[in-house]
Amino acid sequence: MLARIGLSHHKAPITIRERFNYPEHALPQAYASLSQMPLTETVLLSTCNRAELYVTADLEPRLLYQMLLEHMAHFHHMPEESFEGLLDFQTGEDAVRHLMRVAAGLDSLALGEAQILGQVRQALQMAGAAGSTGRVLHRLFEHALHTGKRVQTETGLGKGRYSVGHVAVEMAGRVFDQFDRARILILGAGKMSELTAKHLVERGVRFVVVANRTYARAVELAEHLGGSAMHWEEAMETGLQEADIVLSSTSAPHPVLHRANLQPVLRKRRGRPLFLFDIALPRDIDPDVNTLENVFLYNLDDLQQVVHADTQRRMAEIDRAEAIVGIETEEYLAWYRVQEVNPVIAQLRTHLNALRDEYLQIFEPRLTGLSPKERESVEALLSALIDQVARTPIKILKQSAAEDTAQMFDLPSAARALFELNSNLANTPPALLPEQETLQ
Repeated sequence: MLARIGLSHHKAPITIRERFNYPEHALPQAYASLSQMPLTETVLLSTCNRAELYVTADLEPRLLYQMLLEHMAHFHHMPEESFEGLLDFQTGEDAVRHLMRVAAGLDSLALGEAQILGQVRQALQMAGAAGSTGRVLHRLFEHALHTGKRVQTETGLGKGRYSVGHVAVEMAGRVFDQFDRARILILGAGKMSELTAKHLVERGVRFVVVANRTYARAVELAEHLGGSAMHWEEAMETGLQEADIVLSSTSAPHPVLHRANLQPVLRKRRGRPLFLFDIALPRDIDPDVNTLENVFLYNLDDLQQVVHADTQRRMAEIDRAEAIVGIETEEYLAWYRVQEVNPVIAQLRTHLNALRDEYLQIFEPRLTGLSPKERESVEALLSALIDQVARTPIKILKQSAAEDTAQMFDLPSAARALFELNSNLANTPPALLPEQETLQ
């Protein structure tokens, strides 16, 4: 069974999603925990919008679901009843199609999000490093990456490098007059911050300051953008005092901004409004700052209104992307179904080869007079005969599996189907062999 379990922005609010985040440093421990379960393959996909587990296992669906539910509850220290209603559990084709849509940016908060492909690729790489992936999931994730690339290059969803950072910039532009003159403080210098900063520059913003725990990285990003860098401690004082808008996307496990940070700063701002955009998961900014006067806080869930308006404008591209997802899903499923009959094919080949070896042994006394070349010809003849007998059943099995056209047969019909026998002769009495004629 191939299955997927997880929660996302569709059902789970940010207060839940941040509790189920799998940060990179916790992945080895997570994979070690999953390796103790009767799972054959596992890949973890964790982003700001979702936390999902993709697995394969020889288990019944209900048992598999319960096992994965218990893992999530134990690993994240959350009681099952607090989040079970927010979970999605899918198997087979539904799980495959879901990952294809995720990689295509069709399931993201920001429709057509460009960053998701890198996150899917990283998830596969981390699973490979943990030794938890195999033929089925590796092929699935590679196929999903291929699907995402097709959608980005063949539809309009790939234009504009759309991302959560892009949405945050769009929203900031709506809430602040004369946006191009705004003073922007960016907290964090990772990939999301870099993408966000690029959108700011494209919108004409000229005053961008970058602060990061590692100052050298802040300098690097600031120089790339034509902005300036600040030491983290300075940003918590002077940076917050001078900024109009703060965009925060660090990888900190806990909030970096609290009421205690902001209250002394606000007194020096003399009533100037401060707009805070928290696009991190877990969140960077404690929600209680929203109770401060002249402070306006927006997080990932608040960006939905911008996303909804943009989705309406891009409906035609969604249809094209969904068509690509459908094609690629069926292509992967055709390969996946063939894998289910491969053990039967291998068993058939083993059985026929064993018969060949058995009869060579039985007739060994009669072959002693043959030259090596003659003996080689006999063995080659037997091998060719076995290959010929097996070829048609193998072809039929693979074709039926790939096209998902498996049917229920009675034994005579199954024999005719597998060996492509002429059904018109099904009721014709067989010709008698010479020995049978003698006996009669």
